[in-house]
Amino acid sequence: MFDEEEEDNGFFLLVLGVLAAILLIVVVVAINDDELPDATVTGPPAEEVVEEAAAPETTAAPTTTAAPATTVPPPPPAPEPFTLWDALNDTPDNSQFAAIGGPLGLQDALEADGPLTVLAPSNAALDAFGGENIGALAADPDAAAAVVGYHFIPGELSAADIIALDGQTVTTTTGQPIRIDLDDSGTLFLNGATQTVTTDIEADNGVLHVIDMVLMPPSNINEAIGLQNIEFEVASAALTAASQDELQLAVAFFTDNPGVNAIIEGHTDTDGTVEGNLDLSQRRAEAVEQFLIDNGIDGDRLTPQGFGEAEPILDDGVEDQAASRRIEFVVQ
Repeated sequence: MFDEEEEDNGFFLLVLGVLAAILLIVVVVAINDDELPDATVTGPPAEEVVEEAAAPETTAAPTTTAAPATTVPPPPPAPEPFTLWDALNDTPDNSQFAAIGGPLGLQDALEADGPLTVLAPSNAALDAFGGENIGALAADPDAAAAVVGYHFIPGELSAADIIALDGQTVTTTTGQPIRIDLDDSGTLFLNGATQTVTTDIEADNGVLHVIDMVLMPPSNINEAIGLQNIEFEVASAALTAASQDELQLAVAFFTDNPGVNAIIEGHTDTDGTVEGNLDLSQRRAEAVEQFLIDNGIDGDRLTPQGFGEAEPILDDGVEDQAASRRIEFVVQ
């Protein structure tokens, strides 16, 4: 009896132990259930969540505004050239010279490349020259062009440059000479009479000077170069030593002006026969020609011509015999 009771107690204790173990398991599971997330939460599969999470959000770079292109301003236009034609028209005292020279191409000449020196006659000078003379030039364009061109000198000569040429000549664009002289007071003369009024009016292509007379191209070169009377041995065609020295002025002139040709005129006084004087004057002209040739001047530029006693120099109707015996160089 006792043995059965002990067996029943052991069984009972075993059952209690099993129940206690089950209860412990239930408690533990309950506690774990409270910590776990709700199993009913729905969502994408874990892999998809991981993929979405793996894609980092990109922050757009700040928009930068490009710097505006730098605009280079165009260079300023080059200033208009101030030509000798402009200088002439800007000088009120020269309006008549511009008007006369216009039809002769003066504007083109004064707007061309230089340098050029212009001796422009003033209005007062042209008034003194006279309407009749101006009209004659207008009727003869070649003569007018020669007169206008005689007022142009190649190169740019300031007033100081011209003064430095005292006692010498300059050659114009027409190949004719202008003699330059200063008197004792320092006054500048051109061809012995013309004075400068206004000087050194500068232009881009030269310089302009205003003068008080119209320059006329010389037909007698002697006057232009200041040649003194050429003398010969008595009743002979032999040049004196003094005349040979004087003729060096003519040599220099023809050398400096290769475009100028001349007639060498021989003249005598009225002593002797007409025929004898004519022959003597021719031989003297030829002697001067030969002297120039011997000094390097081309003989083709020279024409000797004797006039004998046909053109004496008279003073109040009385012959000046010393002056009548002369050689004259006349532009051909």
